[in-house]
Amino acid sequence: MTWSAPNDPYYTLPNEWDFADERLALLGAAYDPASIALAKRLGVQAKWRCLEAGAGGGSFARWLCEAVLPDGRVLAVDADPRHLADIPGRGGEIARIDLVADDLPEGEFDFVHTRFVLLHIADRDAVLRRLTRALAPGGVLMLEEGDGLGVLDVMPGPFGEVWRAFARSTEFAGASQSWARNLPAQLKTLGLGDVHAEADIPMFRGGSPMARMWNLTWVQAHDTLAALGVRPEVITAAQAELADEHRWHYAPPTVRAWARRIDLL
Repeated sequence: MTWSAPNDPYYTLPNEWDFADERLALLGAAYDPASIALAKRLGVQAKWRCLEAGAGGGSFARWLCEAVLPDGRVLAVDADPRHLADIPGRGGEIARIDLVADDLPEGEFDFVHTRFVLLHIADRDAVLRRLTRALAPGGVLMLEEGDGLGVLDVMPGPFGEVWRAFARSTEFAGASQSWARNLPAQLKTLGLGDVHAEADIPMFRGGSPMARMWNLTWVQAHDTLAALGVRPEVITAAQAELADEHRWHYAPPTVRAWARRIDLL
């Protein structure tokens, strides 16, 4: 099936870009191991009904299909589901759903997950309420979001300079690089229980999937970065750093928060 690209005014890194498929695949390769490990800790297993919101490239949704089907359910939704076309063949479902404007099924899922989506959406708090309402009694909500958490000003060299400009560009478009650190309190306010959170700072080598993902991100955001005053030679130097297998870098922290719907248990 061929998907038409929607004009998405809500998300700062739209998926209709020519190299988005490669960038999303690299993002999955970099972050799936930690996401899957936490999902397993939270009990995701056969027969669970799962919602992957803002599924992007679909790598985590594919793992969910392996973990819970055939007797469970996997619904992967995105405003631009062009990268999810293989999910039905794996037994899952896909739907074109704009998380800001469209409704989600309510009270139906044992597990609801999103990764690096909400921070990019200006109406993120409204989307978070929708995700919470999608939980069945006893269901688990697992959120993974990036957050500066004090490291942005100390990221060294050209990579740090470009990243700071990129972070500013996303915030001009409605993103927040500081929202995720408050997720535990927000989940409690929404009436969820058994709230937990953790954060880690990913370390990665040049030439690794995470390095190549950031390199492609600079390509996608090149014109925006230049408009913010980042000199082309600085962008080139940052990309050279990311390609150098002898260099190690660190990415902005990842905040992971999870909670359970405890009413009506």
